[in-house]
Amino acid sequence: MNRLQRILSSLALALCGLPGAAWSAEQSVTIHIEGMTCSLCVTAVNKALRALPDVRKAKTSLSRREAVVVVPEGYATAALLAAIEDTGYKGEIRAVAPAEAQ
Repeated sequence: MNRLQRILSSLALALCGLPGAAWSAEQSVTIHIEGMTCSLCVTAVNKALRALPDVRKAKTSLSRREAVVVVPEGYATAALLAAIEDTGYKGEIRAVAPAEAQ
């Protein structure tokens, strides 16, 4: 085994021993959205949120008038609100909590 292979093998073994939280903690951000009236609104908001860097998941509900977005811990929620405002709607952060394991 050459030196590079040994280093990569050691690194892989070390990373396997890390707990899941050490990889990248995620948070779930719940945002209330004003002004959505149809499924096209939901599509526009989802598309805008999912286009942001590091957004892991975004799901918008017309009936609840909210979006739930999964992002890395410490993510700037102002970026989420700005993306929503760019679609013509007003967002308000309702909750930020650790994301549930999938």
